[in-house]
Amino acid sequence: MAEAADRTGAKLPTERDLAERFQVSRHAIRQALERLEAKGSLWRHVGRGTFRGRRSEAEPLAADVTAFCSPRHILDARRMIEPSLASLAAVNATPSQIAEIQASCRRCAAARNMDDYEVFDEAFHRAIAQASGNPLATELFETVNQARKKIVWGAMLRAVLRPDRRAFFSEQHREIVDAIARRDAHAAWQAVMSHMETVAQTYETLRPGEPFIV
Repeated sequence: MAEAADRTGAKLPTERDLAERFQVSRHAIRQALERLEAKGSLWRHVGRGTFRGRRSEAEPLAADVTAFCSPRHILDARRMIEPSLASLAAVNATPSQIAEIQASCRRCAAARNMDDYEVFDEAFHRAIAQASGNPLATELFETVNQARKKIVWGAMLRAVLRPDRRAFFSEQHREIVDAIARRDAHAAWQAVMSHMETVAQTYETLRPGEPFIV
C-alpha cells in the first residue's frame, strides 16, 4: 500500500485498480484495506475515497467526545443511529452495496479468531452505513465508531465475543442482511435494534450494575 500511496494523506487507487496492479482479487484487496483501516494505517471518506494515514476529520471529534462520555452514551448513540441507517439502506442500497453487506456478513461469521472478527464486524456495520445513501449520517456513524474504539474494554469485549456468542451475533447479522436485501425498512430497523439490545444484555450479565460497551 506504501507503493500505491506514497505519503500520509495520499488517496489510494480504487479497489479495482489495486487488484489489477497487484494481480490479486478484489476480495483480497478489500480484506487488506479493512485490516489496515482497523490498524489506523488508512481511513475512508464516503464519496471521496480511501486515504493513507489516520482519519483527520471524525477522529478529533471522537477524541473530544470520549473525554466526557460513558459506555452507556456510546450505546445510546448507536441505538439512535444504526437502526435508522439500516432502515435507509433497505430503501437506498444498490445491488452491489447489498452484495457487499452480504459478503461482510459472511466474512464475519467465518472469522477464525477474535482479531478477524473485530475487523469484519466493524466492516459489516460500516457497509450498512455506507449503503444508507446519507453521507452525513455515515459520518455520524464513523464518529461514534471511533469513540467506541477509544473506550472499549479489551478483556471484556473478548469475553463478550467468545465463540458461542459470536455465532449468535452472526445469526442476528443475517437477520439484518435479509431485511435489507428484501427492502423491508421496518424489519431492518427492528433487526438492528434487537442486535443492540442483545449485546447490551450480554455485557450486563458479565458485570451487573456496571456501565457497558457495544
